[in-house]
Amino acid sequence: MNMNSRTPADLRPAIPGIPDQVARRGDYLSREQVLELLGIKRQTLYAYVSRGYIRSVTHPDGRSSFYVREDVDRVRSRSATRSGCGLVAAGTLRGGEPVVATGITEITAAGPAYRGRTASALARARVPFENVAEFLWSGDLTEEAIAWNKQSDPPGFARLLGTANHLHEGAHVVQIMSVAVLALGIAKGMRRERIRAGQTPVGMARSLIRTQTGVLGFLGQEKRYAPLQDGETIAGAVARLLGIPGENAKIDALNRALVIVADHELNPATFAARVAASGSSDLHSCIGAALSTHYGTLVGRACDRVEALFEPPASPDDVLKRVRHMLDAALSLPGFDHPLYPRGDPRARYLIELSLAIGGTRPMVRNMLMLLSRLEEDYGILPRMEFGLVLLCRALGLPNRTASGVYALGRTAGWVAHVLEQRLAGFVIRPRAKYSLAITEEAS
Repeated sequence: MNMNSRTPADLRPAIPGIPDQVARRGDYLSREQVLELLGIKRQTLYAYVSRGYIRSVTHPDGRSSFYVREDVDRVRSRSATRSGCGLVAAGTLRGGEPVVATGITEITAAGPAYRGRTASALARARVPFENVAEFLWSGDLTEEAIAWNKQSDPPGFARLLGTANHLHEGAHVVQIMSVAVLALGIAKGMRRERIRAGQTPVGMARSLIRTQTGVLGFLGQEKRYAPLQDGETIAGAVARLLGIPGENAKIDALNRALVIVADHELNPATFAARVAASGSSDLHSCIGAALSTHYGTLVGRACDRVEALFEPPASPDDVLKRVRHMLDAALSLPGFDHPLYPRGDPRARYLIELSLAIGGTRPMVRNMLMLLSRLEEDYGILPRMEFGLVLLCRALGLPNRTASGVYALGRTAGWVAHVLEQRLAGFVIRPRAKYSLAITEEAS
């Protein structure tokens, strides 16, 4: 394939009605931009689309299509692998070829598979989240439910988190989780102190996840940190803290959601955790790095953006108007079109199915599903996990930001697994940068 050396920012915008700066930062490209960037003919582009390599989205005018920039970048980077090691390395950091060997999770057509078992199969089998977490950490899947016993919080811990929550009226639950994790790390002391005290990585991971669960209490009616009860399951504690205690079907749904989101290979937050681990950071610092990265609007807070897009009491027409406005500006919709699943995110399908079973009669759920049908039909876009997680939380009658909190909580199990694996790998993750005068001039 003839590769064009110019970057996307060099290309002349070719999407009618879109300002230059919007087109250059947008998530979609016009047909002419794709053809110039990849150096291919129209027939080749159509073949890529038909095979699912590059996804297309119908322009709101109904006469043309946009193409997903991430998909185009991936095709471009993979084609560049024939041109030498430098280009291979550069492409891998933009969703290209794998850069880290792992025995934890594989992305398959059926969704993520944890050590050979698909997440959806584990969820359908009602395997407790705690068992799945330890399966990710050790490779051993225990049939009997694992109980994580209560551990005492550091002195003044609840007061510290309450203070952090009052630093800003819009403090986010994931931010408070970060404070909790780092505070726990401070209380545990230096690594040699932890070893002398007989603390193990698995024991600390259990305590860390239980503490993060208690932070979800800030989303409940009491708006405060609440430690878990002895032997209480993570899903059961989430239900209690958010006001749905004792309802087994809802607790089961929360457990399944935690299992579904537990890991997804090497996304930005997981990569951050592995980088920190490769630098010999302690477990709490590694998870703190992951949480800070996860807090970005494109990953962990994508659930918040989905909630805002489908925020009641907006009418379906209002939501469709927002969607058309975003697509007109060449921006992708939050919670739709995952680049690793060109035919649809299996995790989203599972969570939608679960939502229908647990709360399909709720007006908000019905409205979201009706709009989903319209979006799929009119624009060919498909839901991803964040949409499904928001839908499930609304089916359960949970407050906004719960989806973000559950996402971070469940994903912590995967982050711990990657930290432990990276330590065993025994090398420092240190990519090289290539200095570019063109980038310097563009920034100035």
